[in-house]
Amino acid sequence: MTSNSTKIGACLIGFLLPATALAGQYVVELDAPFETPPQALMQEYGLTVDETLSAGVDSYVVVTAKDENAIRDMMLAASITPEKITEVLFINSPTVSGGQPAAAEPRDGHQVFVIERPIPGVGFFGLEKKQKISAGSNAAIAKLGDIIEWDHSYLTSEGTYCVYRADSPDTLREHGALAGAPIGKITPVTQN
Repeated sequence: MTSNSTKIGACLIGFLLPATALAGQYVVELDAPFETPPQALMQEYGLTVDETLSAGVDSYVVVTAKDENAIRDMMLAASITPEKITEVLFINSPTVSGGQPAAAEPRDGHQVFVIERPIPGVGFFGLEKKQKISAGSNAAIAKLGDIIEWDHSYLTSEGTYCVYRADSPDTLREHGALAGAPIGKITPVTQN
């Protein structure tokens, strides 16, 4: 049995720890496919690669790091120049509103795409609004059928990086129109 003073003490310790002591997740935009630096270099800067979404000149890598500076320092040491680094505030997916998760592998005939959606402040939206966004995407997918599947989306302060699988970019645009979701750049990628 835990006493109230123990619970309060644990809360205060969590509150008093500096934010830099906690690791966060970041989407890094690159102008070339990401080649993972040596493991020793990654460990030195405390980075782990969570997902790579590679294309030719438009690639993305999702990393966990203590802060943005650790990413910049490691990339400088590895001679990698990031175009942009954005902190992930929430990961949305079909399951957030009770939908089914994406299959482990893309369906036959599907390509993996990253859709950048310019929705300022989306990562700060409340859970209810995020669930509504998820439900809207799921409803649009239900209308379109097996030609599209939503894997997950990284929500940031500036917008989203949505990972979808579909038969074509036109299907993604139709989905966006049905879901009421803006579409910025669509990039076909290889997902690892």
